[in-house]
Amino acid sequence: MKFKHRLALVLAVSIGALGVSCVGSSAPQSMANPDVFANPEQVRYEGSGGLVLPDTVDSSTRNEVIGCRGCAWKLTVACVPGPENYCDAGIRACPGLIDHMRVWFKPVYGDWQEVDRICLTNYEVTTVADLERAMSESFARYVPEQAVLCWPNHGAITNLPLICESGQSSKVVMWQIPIAGFDVAISTTPSWTWDFDGSPFFSRKAGGSYPNLDISHTFPTPGRKVISLTTRWNGAFRIDSLDSVPIEGELIQGSSIHVTIGQAKARLRCPGEGSC
Repeated sequence: MKFKHRLALVLAVSIGALGVSCVGSSAPQSMANPDVFANPEQVRYEGSGGLVLPDTVDSSTRNEVIGCRGCAWKLTVACVPGPENYCDAGIRACPGLIDHMRVWFKPVYGDWQEVDRICLTNYEVTTVADLERAMSESFARYVPEQAVLCWPNHGAITNLPLICESGQSSKVVMWQIPIAGFDVAISTTPSWTWDFDGSPFFSRKAGGSYPNLDISHTFPTPGRKVISLTTRWNGAFRIDSLDSVPIEGELIQGSSIHVTIGQAKARLRCPGEGSC
């Protein structure tokens, strides 16, 4: 049954088996589905895309698993409870045998490999998709709002440039928030797509008032015009001391204003007395 999670993994310290036996499952098969699934058999959870592992896992492994969008992963039951099938879950400080998981990872052009054994807390996992959903829901609280302005405020006419600004800055914006038990540091840089009543214009500059002409448009015809602005925040996130991971989901703001463009009037001027 398909379901989504915002969850956390807790890895206990790995100690030797000390003569206690553990029954593992065979290597699972790959599935190219970005969602997470539960399975009552040996495979408990499976998916593709980045998976977030706790900070007690080797950093190189964490970087590989969290940063590989096209890779597959699965969590399988590490131990079978019963009088003949004890395992080292208790030694690893797992709260119960059913929580003891084997983490499998399959690179895009590689084979399945077991990368670690973990204690799964609250039967939950955290994926990069989970993090990006949380970022998308909260990013507007940390980046500056749009405040579109255009000049001249009144009396704009055809064939003369209308100058605009987004009311934002082109500087990098950074913030840090907790997501699913992890401290996630986020950095983003804006870019802007303007639409001047059907004429699009892309820029990495925020614009400004005269004499700044970075964002300007000349309307050839008079009338009431719609000016729309879309701000896209592209960036990356970092957990602990891991490598930065690009944010694939779009962080977008949008707004629009209306301006009235008048008709420029032509006047006949006489070149001199007696010439008109």
